[in-house]
Parts: sequence; structure tokens; C-alpha cells
Amino acid sequence: MEDDDYFICQKGMKVTFKKYLKKKNKSGYEQSFKIYECEDCTDCPLKAQCTKAKGNRQIHWNTIFEEMKAKAKTALECDEKSAIYAQRKVEAESVFGHIKGNRSFRRFSLRGLDKVYVEFGIVALAHNILKVAGIRQLLSEKNRKKQKGKGEKRSFFSLALFFRTYRTASCF
Repeated sequence: MEDDDYFICQKGMKVTFKKYLKKKNKSGYEQSFKIYECEDCTDCPLKAQCTKAKGNRQIHWNTIFEEMKAKAKTALECDEKSAIYAQRKVEAESVFGHIKGNRSFRRFSLRGLDKVYVEFGIVALAHNILKVAGIRQLLSEKNRKKQKGKGEKRSFFSLALFFRTYRTASCF
């Protein structure tokens, strides 16, 4: 099987399978790679564009990672899943970006999983309150323009609008 396992470089040289390699990344996860090496890159005019190595060009191929990339690519080509992913970027990732962008919260100040859980709950609660307040302010400004001179109806309407907004404006 390894005899037929190779790539072809831009010059037309074979980049053949050499060995298997296992590495641990910074978080301690072990990854397995297949190492491929070109036959001879000494006189290749494309070597400067192809590799910075002094010897022959090597390719580290992680089959599991490549399968996961292909699966993700096919999932994103589907219109329904692509729309879900686009919505996720707007709803969930912006929340974490907003929390991380806040200068007062860069890291957890407490230790222990239970305490960190509570601390992040407080941060998420504060984010939700700010979100509700912003939505409420935006809607009240729109209502003020629409309901000039209607008096008491406006305060009842804004209270009902607050409760409806509060129910729908959750972060998680």
C-alpha cells in the first residue's frame, strides 16, 4: 500500500511516503502524521517557492485532520447548514468577542471549576442585562417618535415591550 502512497510536486517529482510520526501539541493532544519526502530537490528551480528546508521538501499529512476538513467543507456547501453557521457567527461568537474585548474581563480571578463557573455566570448575566438595556433603549427611542403626546399609554406599552424583549434576549 505504501508503494502507491505519494504526491507529485510542481516539477513532476515524486513525494513518497517515508514514515509515521506522532507529536503532542501544546495542549497535550497527540496527533499522528504521515511524513512524505521529495526524491531530490537539489537542482529544482521552484525550491525557494516550495520549501525553506536545506534538504528535500517534506509534507506532514494528518489524515484525521484532512477528513475533518473535508467533512466541514461539504457541510458548509449545503445551504441549510451554511445559514446556520452564518447565524452562529452573529449570535454566539459576537458575545464572546464582546466579553473578551471588555478591558475589565481578561481572565478569571477565582480558582476552581465551581468558582469559575459562577464568575462566568455573573459575566454572562451582566452581558445579558446590557443587551436588554440596549434593546430597550433603542425601542423606546423609536416609540417616543411614534407616540408623541399619548401620555399614559406610552409607559404601559414600554413596560410590556420590556418584558417581551427580556424573554427573547437571552445570550445562551
